[in-house]
Amino acid sequence: MQILKRLTDFYIFSNIHVAVAMFSFVKISLLAFEINENTTAFFVFFSTIISYNFIRTYKLNEIDLYSSAWIREHKKGLILLNLVSAFILLYLTFQIELNSVLVLIPFIATTFFYIVPISEDKKNLRSVAGLKLFLIAVTGAGVTVLFPLSHHDIDFGNNVWLLFLQRFLFIIANTIPFDIRDMNDDHIHLKTLPQFYGINLSKIIGTVSLIFFFLLEFLKEPVEEISIVISAILSVITFIFLIFTKTDQSRYYTMFWVESLPILWFLMVMYL
Repeated sequence: MQILKRLTDFYIFSNIHVAVAMFSFVKISLLAFEINENTTAFFVFFSTIISYNFIRTYKLNEIDLYSSAWIREHKKGLILLNLVSAFILLYLTFQIELNSVLVLIPFIATTFFYIVPISEDKKNLRSVAGLKLFLIAVTGAGVTVLFPLSHHDIDFGNNVWLLFLQRFLFIIANTIPFDIRDMNDDHIHLKTLPQFYGINLSKIIGTVSLIFFFLLEFLKEPVEEISIVISAILSVITFIFLIFTKTDQSRYYTMFWVESLPILWFLMVMYL
């Protein structure tokens, strides 16, 4: 039982789980245009592992005590995981179209300067009040919608931008539980949504995001009944997780269950 817990913790806290979620996002985007390939999905998967571990390690002294202690205890395992991910990512890079790499550049820059200072007073993008959630949503939507579709020369028409906006809104609603959980740990200058508007209003904003996420499905051409059903189910489940989020929530609630919602979405697209 102890071994199972250690393996589960490594899967979650090494950011493999969030990488699976991002993999799922990419596959959803591709399947929306009847494309079945894994190169861009695995590229995003391994990029996520490296970028998330880089962010958490760089800001080791600013994250919660449990996570920082876990990272220090599993330093060797994380180094090995990141090295393997880097080698595979290097190989996959040569399989990616140049135009797709160009699409990625602004999102790579955003991720880098999210934690690395951009001014003499050592401020980064993360420290700009109210910007954190917006950056996460835009970057997540860009990397999992625009990047994989550009690799296949899909014209950025109405359906692509609707999918991008849906992804943006879903990530906002899906990230708010994390901000509520970290409300007392995040520095006050971050002015995250719960810090600035309070928990209840933040949940309302998340709920409104889910409503628009669902309604945008009706603007796509053609309107598909199964996509509407999937969006409705996903919106309701996400809403339930959002409503029951609190500041003293178990880390598994957000880092495993909430983070599993994109995976659930992907499974519904595959099998419903």
